[in-house]
Amino acid sequence: MGSGGVIHCRCAKCFCYPTKRRIRRRPQNLTILSLPEDVLFHILKWLSVGDILAVRAVHSHLKYLVDNHASVWASASFQELWPSPQNLKLFERAAEKGNFEAAVKLGIAYLYNEGLSVSDEARAEVNGLKASHFFSLAERLNSGAEPFIWLFIRPPWSVSGSCCKAVVHESLKTECQLQRTHKASLLHCLGRVLNLFEDEEKRKQAHDFFEESAHQGCLASSYLLWESDKRMDMSDPGRCLHSFRKLRDYAAKGCWEAQLALAKACASGNQLGLEGKACSEMVCQLFQASQAISKQQVFSVQKGLNDIMRYILIDWLVEVATMKDFTSLCLHLTVECVDRYLRRRLVPRYKLQLLGIACMVICTRFISKEILTIREAVWLTDNTYKYEDLVRMMGEIVSALEGKIRIPTVVDYKEVLLTLVPIAPKTQHLYSFLCELSLLHTSLSIYAPAHLASAALLLARLMHGQTQPWTTQLWDLTGFSYEDLTPCVLSLHKKCFHDDTPKDYRQVSLTAVKQRFEDKRYEEISQEEVLSYAQLCSALGVKQESLEPSSFPSTGEIHTFLSSPSGRRSKRKRENSLQEDRGSFVTTPTAELSSQEETLLDSLLDWSLDCCSGYEGDQESEGEKEGDVTTPSGILDVTVVYLNPEQHCCQESSDEEACPEDKGHQAPDTQTLPTPIPKPLLYNRGEPGKDLTTSGYSSVSSASPTNSIDGSLGGPPQSTSVLSLGSDSNTQPCHHQAKKSCLHCRSPNPPESSVPQRQVKRQNLSVHSDEDTNLGFLKL
Repeated sequence: MGSGGVIHCRCAKCFCYPTKRRIRRRPQNLTILSLPEDVLFHILKWLSVGDILAVRAVHSHLKYLVDNHASVWASASFQELWPSPQNLKLFERAAEKGNFEAAVKLGIAYLYNEGLSVSDEARAEVNGLKASHFFSLAERLNSGAEPFIWLFIRPPWSVSGSCCKAVVHESLKTECQLQRTHKASLLHCLGRVLNLFEDEEKRKQAHDFFEESAHQGCLASSYLLWESDKRMDMSDPGRCLHSFRKLRDYAAKGCWEAQLALAKACASGNQLGLEGKACSEMVCQLFQASQAISKQQVFSVQKGLNDIMRYILIDWLVEVATMKDFTSLCLHLTVECVDRYLRRRLVPRYKLQLLGIACMVICTRFISKEILTIREAVWLTDNTYKYEDLVRMMGEIVSALEGKIRIPTVVDYKEVLLTLVPIAPKTQHLYSFLCELSLLHTSLSIYAPAHLASAALLLARLMHGQTQPWTTQLWDLTGFSYEDLTPCVLSLHKKCFHDDTPKDYRQVSLTAVKQRFEDKRYEEISQEEVLSYAQLCSALGVKQESLEPSSFPSTGEIHTFLSSPSGRRSKRKRENSLQEDRGSFVTTPTAELSSQEETLLDSLLDWSLDCCSGYEGDQESEGEKEGDVTTPSGILDVTVVYLNPEQHCCQESSDEEACPEDKGHQAPDTQTLPTPIPKPLLYNRGEPGKDLTTSGYSSVSSASPTNSIDGSLGGPPQSTSVLSLGSDSNTQPCHHQAKKSCLHCRSPNPPESSVPQRQVKRQNLSVHSDEDTNLGFLKL
C-alpha cells in the first residue's frame, strides 16, 4: 500500500513495467445504501417485523423507505408474533397497509380477547366492532381463495348476555349496507353464518345474502344457490338442462365443489344433454388435472421431524376423528392442512400435536355442522396446551395457508368414482379403508390424489376377487390404464399391509385406522384377511419382487417425541391419577361447549361459568347453562385454594376450578398429593430452542372422562378437587348430588395444616421476549 492509498500489483505479468504503471486504484466499496431502490424493496420484503425495525434503525434512507412504502409492511412476516398492547400499533399499521397475516391475527385476537386487554365495560361490543373491521380487511385482501372468516363467527351464539360473534355479524352486515363495492365475500360470509341456524326466517335471509353476493360476482355463493335450487330444477327437464349449464360455467371458472358436482352428474349424462363419450371426457379432465405434491418436502423444512413422528401425529388425529365421529373428508382435509403448514413454517416438536388439533378445529368448522370446540380440543390433548395456545395456533394456520382451507383430496375423487361406477357395499368400505391408510404414509404422496384414489379402487376390487377389476369404463373415466396404476397399487399394498406397523415407546402398535374400520357400520372390514403380496403380484400379472419390511425407529429414538404429562403412565395409572393431574392442568375456562362434550361431561363437571376466557358470551352449544358470562382481561388473577375432601366434596367440580399454572408447568412451590407414580415434568414453553422431551400425545380413548373417573377398580367417582398434602386419602367422599360444595359435609373448623391461599397470575403469552421489537417500534 503506497502513501497515496493505492495498491502495488506484484503479479508476474506486470512486474516488468515501471512502478507508476503498475499502480491500480482500489475499487469503490459497495454498500446496501448504494443499491437501487427497487433492489432494496426486494431485500426488505418478506423480512420479519423485528428485522425490518432493525434495518430501519441503520440509516435515515432506510428509515424513509420503511416508513413511506406500503409494500414493505404489506409483505412483512408476523410469524410467531401475536398482538399485544406493546406491538398493537405495529400490527394495525401493517394491516392497514395490506398485510393479510396482521389483519387475520388482529381479528382473532379481538374476537377471542386473546392478548389484548380491553376494559370490562361493553367488552363484547368494543371487541366485536374491532374484530369485524379487521376480518373485513382480511377478506378484502383474500382475493384468491374462498371466503373464510365466517368459520370464526358461526353459530351457535350465546342466548343470554352479549355475544361477540353476534356483534361481528351485525357490524359486517352494516358495513355491507354502507359500501357499494368489495362486499361480495362479506355477503357470502353473512349468508353462511345465517344458513347454519334452524330458523327458517334466518335461512331466508341467508338465501337473499347469497343472491346479492352472487350478483356481485362471488363464485362460492353462485354454487350454493345452484345447490339449493337443484331439487326444484330436477322436476322440469328444461330447467334441469339450464341448471347444469350454469354448473358447467361455475366449474370452468374454477369452483372445486362445482367441478365435483359436475363430475358426479355425468352418471346421468342424458340430463346434461351430452353423449356418454362427452361425459367421460369431462370426468377424465378432472382426474388428469390432479397434481402430485410430494410431502417429502416437509422433512427438508422440519429438520427435527421424521416419517415416524408424522405417522404418530396422523394416527392420533384418526383417534380423535373416530371418537367425535367426523367424516373421512374432514380427516383428509385436516391432514392436508397439517402437511401444507409443515411445508411453509418451522414447527417445534412439542407443538406438533397443537398444530394437528388446531387444524381439525378449523376444518370441522369449515365443512361440518358438528364442530370441535376449542375447549374440547384442549381437553383432547390431555390439557397439554391452553385455550390461548390453540387460539393463536389457529391464527398462525389461517394466515400461513392464506385463508385457503378447502383443497382437493383423495376422498373427493373417491366419491366421484363411487357415484359413477356401481360397487358392492363391502368393497366400498374396503376402498375407504385403503384411502385412510394412505394418509399415514408420506412416501405415497408422490402420486396425485386422483391417481391414488384410482389405485385404491383397483386394489379393493382385486382383494375382493373381481374378475375385471379395471374395466374399460374406468379407464375412460379416469384416464389411467391398468399398467399406469400397477406401481401405485404395489406401493399401496406394501405400505398398508406388508410393512410393520409402527409402535410407540410403550411398544403399543399404532392402529387407529384399523380400529376405526372395525365398527359394524363398516362391516368390520379391517378384520378381513388381506391378500398376500405374492397373490397380488399374480393377480396383476407382474413379477414378484423380494420385499423386506421397512424398519422404524427404535423405542429410544421416539421416546422423546412421545413423552407427555401423562405419557409415561399406563392406562390404568393415568385413570387413577386424573385427580392429581387436574391440580396441575392449566385450562382457561370458556363458555364453549359442544353437545357431545356436554353429554360426556355433564355428570362430571359443573359448567356454571363464573369467568371465561375468550370473548364475552362465547357459547358453542345451545345446551349450555344460561348465565351471565364475564371475561377476564389479558392478565388474570386467580386465587387457588387447596381443600381436603371434608372441606370441599363436590363430585362435579369443573375444570375451570383446577389450579392454574404459569405457562403450562407446575410452580416450584406447588404441593400436590404424593403418589407412588412419578409425575413427569411438563415442558417449558418459554424456551422453544431447548430440546424438549414432550409432545403431549396420549390415547384419546383412555383419556375420556367416563373411563377416567370410573377407574379400573369400579369404585365411586372421585372428587376432582385438588387435595392438600396433609389430607387423608382414606376419607369417604360425599355422595350428595349438589352441584355446589356440600355444606353439611364440611368440618366446622378447617385444619390448621391446610395450605393457605395463594395468588397466581397467568402471564400473557403474547410477550415473547420481543423487547427489541417493542423498543424499535417505540422509536418509530
